[in-house]
Amino acid sequence: MNEPYRLRYVNQIVGVFLIVVFILSIVISVRFTSGLAVKKDLFYIHVPEDMAAQLRTGTEVIILGETVGQVDALDYVVDDDLVRVTLAINSKQSDQITTESEVTLDRKYGVGPAVVRIRRNRPEGQTDPPKRLLPGQTITRIQEQDDQVDRMAGEIEAAGNSIDNAARQLQKSLGESIDPAFRTTEETFESLRLTSDAIRPEAVQTLAQLRETTENLESELTRLARRVDQLVDGDIRTTIQRIQDSATAATDAAESVETLAANIDAKSDKANADVATTLATLRETARLIQRLTNETREIVTIVRGEAEELPGTTQRVNDTVEDTQELVGDIQDHWLLRRYRERKSPTQQLSPSAVRGGGVR
Repeated sequence: MNEPYRLRYVNQIVGVFLIVVFILSIVISVRFTSGLAVKKDLFYIHVPEDMAAQLRTGTEVIILGETVGQVDALDYVVDDDLVRVTLAINSKQSDQITTESEVTLDRKYGVGPAVVRIRRNRPEGQTDPPKRLLPGQTITRIQEQDDQVDRMAGEIEAAGNSIDNAARQLQKSLGESIDPAFRTTEETFESLRLTSDAIRPEAVQTLAQLRETTENLESELTRLARRVDQLVDGDIRTTIQRIQDSATAATDAAESVETLAANIDAKSDKANADVATTLATLRETARLIQRLTNETREIVTIVRGEAEELPGTTQRVNDTVEDTQELVGDIQDHWLLRRYRERKSPTQQLSPSAVRGGGVR
């Protein structure tokens, strides 16, 4: 526990740190000495004060996209409102500055810090070859142009003014056209509201009356439909029963007529022409009765299917049944059938002795 505390790797760490500091010092010294060793040629330009206000000492000078120097100093010209800008150009690129060179004030990337650009721009009509400017001479050709930031600000301000003008025109148009329409609409809505408030009680009362009338009508229709169903069912059942009875009676009458006609036909060898005609009429009547019976049965089927849709069919069937019953009664009341029906015994034969000279005593 009494041993002294020892730091590990202290010498190594201190050595590395000193080496790094030494290397950085060498690099900085080389850069500084190289900067001092580069020979600078000075050129001058005269610009208005508003352009010079954008420049600072150390502002880059660019030729063909390469930095060739910087602004060395800014001074007022004696007895003039211009500013003399001293450009320190590397001696290796100073030979690119000629009488055709033109200085332009620009910004990096359009919105960055100000830079001085030097480019060649041959004047119109000049045919002489360009001559190199010697160090210490002045570049006379200055292209005066607005600063891009100021120009953008001006464009934005112009756009804002245009928007303000458009807004004022729109507001004026709204005041002239939309506002009167809104006022008219408000007046119309107010009139509709007053009218609605006035007719609302009557409308409520009318709706209540309509609701009550509708309920009464529905109840009456239900009761009427129930009564109609009862009446139609009872009437149809009665009619069908009557039709069946009439059909049975007509069938029996037809069979009776056919039987009588057969008996009369068998026993009427000596009957006269009137009897033969009567029998033919009876046969035809029997066939008609039979056909009428079949039609009556078909009518019964149709009446069963269409009783709900054709209430008048019941009355027509009743009339048909009554006509059939009357026809059967007329046939039964015919004198020839009545005579043959009332005869209980066969006709008494005459003795041959009673017949003399073609006559009967």
